[in-house]
Amino acid sequence: MREFNFVFREYSEEESAIYEKAMKEIIQNIKNGMSFQDAVDSVEVKDNELKSFIEDDALKILIAELCYVSKIPFEELANMLKIPLEKIRKANFEMLEDVALTLNNTLSRNRRKDA
Repeated sequence: MREFNFVFREYSEEESAIYEKAMKEIIQNIKNGMSFQDAVDSVEVKDNELKSFIEDDALKILIAELCYVSKIPFEELANMLKIPLEKIRKANFEMLEDVALTLNNTLSRNRRKDA
């Protein structure tokens, strides 16, 4: 398995508000027919690192909701969002790695509590 350096970020109250507002705008812009990248680019977030997290999370949320819940194939989602299929696959892989890491951390914490 490849090694990944995931960055988990805790948001300040102000960053959380910016994050929530940006996410709503991105999703609404996509519903209105914008490409994924245009929807992301149209949102003003001054902190580039925060904007990068928002972009990553928005794509992962779309994958979870549309591919896993609504059963839309990756290829169709890539066409809908007007992004390369490889970007969908990479984000999906990262999302699954995030889930695995979270589960492993939770199991480790539970084992320590039980010991």
